[in-house]
Amino acid sequence: MKVRRFRSAEVVLVLLVNVAVFFHQQSLGPIRRMMFDDRYGAVPSTMWDAWASFRAGGLTREVVRDALPLVTANYLHADIAHIGANMLFLWIFANVVSQTAGRALFLVIYVLAGIVAVLVYVRTNPGSDVPMIGASGAIAGLEGATFAFAFRWEMPHATVWPLDGPVPAPRLALVALLNFALDSSALFGRARDNVAYGAHVGGFLGGALLAMAIASVYRPRWRAP
Repeated sequence: MKVRRFRSAEVVLVLLVNVAVFFHQQSLGPIRRMMFDDRYGAVPSTMWDAWASFRAGGLTREVVRDALPLVTANYLHADIAHIGANMLFLWIFANVVSQTAGRALFLVIYVLAGIVAVLVYVRTNPGSDVPMIGASGAIAGLEGATFAFAFRWEMPHATVWPLDGPVPAPRLALVALLNFALDSSALFGRARDNVAYGAHVGGFLGGALLAMAIASVYRPRWRAP
């Protein structure tokens, strides 16, 4: 099967946004950094209060402000190891989804799966005052989409620089499934660490469900340029 050539401008853009936000975080002092993370990270207790306010008074400016971390939390990171690992997996699975589903659908899946990841994390930690930050939930959504697409479409092999040669999509789908199994085990085993496993599991399921819905109504035809 021939595959169209791919220029990963949209993947690079998302990666650069994450890196730019990270450097901004690093430029802040300890107090301002903590305030920034509390404001733009997903604090479950604050978001539950926003939900209660929405049910009581509708969509107000304060509700929108407190709900903003549904998106912004997915672009914050704690340290260099955190963002380094996330950007590695982002690069791999973002390229796969963008090559197979298209640039627009890649962005839709990334954003919506990230929102689902935050919602699941908030729901599983409703009383927490600790902000959830990191792109891992949205990236898990790309993994879930890769898994779903691999078994709904006859996907071409993915070209992910600098890997040597095209990578079979089913192989990456199995890697995604293994990550999901490990995250699920840690979540339901109540692992005691600082990893937001609920966001990972929610993001994967959100991405997989979105991909299944997309694959039900859309079947791309890969052609050489």
